[in-house]
Amino acid sequence: MRLLIPALLALTFVGCSCQRQAETDAPVADAATAPVADDAAARARADAAKRADALSQQRLDAMNEAVNKLHLYLQQLSSGKREAADKHWAYQRMPRGNEEADLRSIKQFTSMRIENDTPKPLDQEAVPESLEIPVELRVDVADGESRRYTGWYRMRRSPVDRSWELTATSLSVKLQ
Repeated sequence: MRLLIPALLALTFVGCSCQRQAETDAPVADAATAPVADDAAARARADAAKRADALSQQRLDAMNEAVNKLHLYLQQLSSGKREAADKHWAYQRMPRGNEEADLRSIKQFTSMRIENDTPKPLDQEAVPESLEIPVELRVDVADGESRRYTGWYRMRRSPVDRSWELTATSLSVKLQ
């Protein structure tokens, strides 16, 4: 009987060590599956960040393209290329009355300085289809006079060729 007690005690410890081993294996298995789930979540976050960056870049590119088109229009207008400038208007519509103040009535420009603020989207699209671009123009004319204009131009993407077109303007002479 005395020999039986140490054998039972030995079996108890062996059993305990197996149970402890089983308990330590379970967290290791969870830890092995956790990195896979974390990797998938990290990849999903990285992909979402890439898509957001790409969309942000498309938005910025669209706004830059519109501003460049507006600057081209104003440069053509100031260099006397009225016919080329007029082609930037949607539906071949020219500004009416005093929409561009007296800018179109100037026969000879000496120089024009164009400053614009950040375009404001007029729609809720992720990449805007229509914009309002605030501008400030400083124009020097042939007789030495200097004029300042403030206002905005509205532009939209053409549904046909996806280029930017002028649709409206509101400029006024800024008193100095």
